Amino acid sequence: MHKKITETNRTAWNEAQKYHQKARNNSLQLGFKDPNFTTLNRDCDEILMKKLKNINLNNKTIGQLPCNNGRELLSLMKLGAKKAVGFDISDVAIEEAKELTKISKLNAKFERKDILEINNEYNNYFDFIYISEGSLQWFPDLNSYFSVISRLLKKDGKILIFEIHPFAYFFENGFEIKKQNFQEITPYFEKGPYSYEDGLDYIGGVKYEAKECNWFMHKMSDIINAIIKNNIKIEEFEEYNLEMANNDEAKFLNKFPLSYILIAKK
Repeated sequence: MHKKITETNRTAWNEAQKYHQKARNNSLQLGFKDPNFTTLNRDCDEILMKKLKNINLNNKTIGQLPCNNGRELLSLMKLGAKKAVGFDISDVAIEEAKELTKISKLNAKFERKDILEINNEYNNYFDFIYISEGSLQWFPDLNSYFSVISRLLKKDGKILIFEIHPFAYFFENGFEIKKQNFQEITPYFEKGPYSYEDGLDYIGGVKYEAKECNWFMHKMSDIINAIIKNNIKIEEFEEYNLEMANNDEAKFLNKFPLSYILIAKK
């Protein structure tokens, strides 16, 4: 089951990345020519940067999985990391990540890889792993995912998850706030799989008849328990009403948790 999901999602993301690149119009390639350029400059990233300052990435080996096109990991390197490795299922994303690495001249490398099949050479390799928004929903089994995270981390290595809150996924089916059509809400207790039939272009917002893809609803308890079961100790957990998913409807739901930060140590 996992392999089929991985390969269909790989095809879907390769398709979507081309839409992303068109929408960005080489802005990342131009940006990373500047040593001070970062993509971590959204309003919600102010909170992230404060947390990262406390963790201190200076002279650390850092990773991100999945890493998309590497823009966040390369930006994190500018906080003093000595080395970085990113992994992603998308061939197109990794190709762009390698291009951005050459432009930025940073000590990073990127591998096109099924996350659950990362080589043992990376066991006990990372001081810090970053998990960004929209990552966990693509893995049907979080226990398998965090078992990989655990083996890649050094002893005392840390993870920081800055993710879309499961609550925000309630509104994936076009829930209309004014009508209060609760029957359209994505069920919190039904794992899925679900799909994005209009495509994955969250950059340009272009709708298209997308290749098959599968995402999964994970309860907050699913996420926390998967971390605990894999010998990773949660140190900090905070919820925010910051909207991260480019969902215009959800931006008005400032009374609900829409994102969270979780910090943990092996």
